[in-house]
Amino acid sequence: MKRSLAGSVFLLMVPVIAAASSVDLLAAKDRSFCARVLETFQKNMGSGHRLNLDAEPFSGVTWEPAAIAGTPPRMRRCSSLDKALVDLDNDGTKDLVVKTSFCMKGAPSDSFYMFPADSNVLEQASWQDMAPLLATPEKFERTGGSYPLTALPIVAGTGKELPSLRNVFTLQPFIMEGKTYIALTDGRSEWTVIATYLRGERFEDQCYLKSNGEVMPGGSR
Repeated sequence: MKRSLAGSVFLLMVPVIAAASSVDLLAAKDRSFCARVLETFQKNMGSGHRLNLDAEPFSGVTWEPAAIAGTPPRMRRCSSLDKALVDLDNDGTKDLVVKTSFCMKGAPSDSFYMFPADSNVLEQASWQDMAPLLATPEKFERTGGSYPLTALPIVAGTGKELPSLRNVFTLQPFIMEGKTYIALTDGRSEWTVIATYLRGERFEDQCYLKSNGEVMPGGSR
C-alpha cells in the first residue's frame, strides 16, 4: 500500500445524482481507471452517499446466505453471513468469500474471510463457534479499528489530519474490466477507497473518492 502515484497529483470533480452534491477524486494510482470508476459509481450512488449495492458494478458479484449450524440471532441486519464465489485476489482462480455483518453500537459493520472455493469451513463453523471461519489469515476484519488513507498522495485542502476509514465498515467487491476490486467506506460515508486485495490483510489502494454535501434522491448528471 506504499506505492507512490506516478505523474502529477490531480483533482477531478463530478456531480452525483443532483447538483447539491459531488464526489471528488482526490488520489489515484491510475487516473484514467479511477475516472472510469467514478463515472460508473456516480450513476449508481444511493441516497445519503451510500453505495447502491444492487446496481452495477456491484451486481456482478452474486451473494447468497451462508448456512451454518446453530441458531442465528433474530436480527439479520446485525448478524448476517453471506457467501460468494469470486476471484478476490485476481490470481485466476475463484475463491469462497464469506462476508459477515455484525453491529457495533447499533450500526452494521462488514468483514470478509477468504478460502479455497472447495473449502468446507462453513460446515465446520456454527453460530456458537465461528473460530474456523475467523482463523483464516486471508481476511478484512477491522470493526472498531481504522483503515488509514496513506498509500496515495492526496491533493491539498482536505484538512490537517490524514483521512481514514474507522469503526464501522461497508465492503463490497466488484468486477470491472475483468478484474476484482473492493470498495470500502465507513459509517460516515465521506471517503470511499477502491482497492485490490493482495491476500493476508494487505490491500493495494487504487482510488480515494470523497463525497461532499448531501446526496438528493432523483435528478441526473
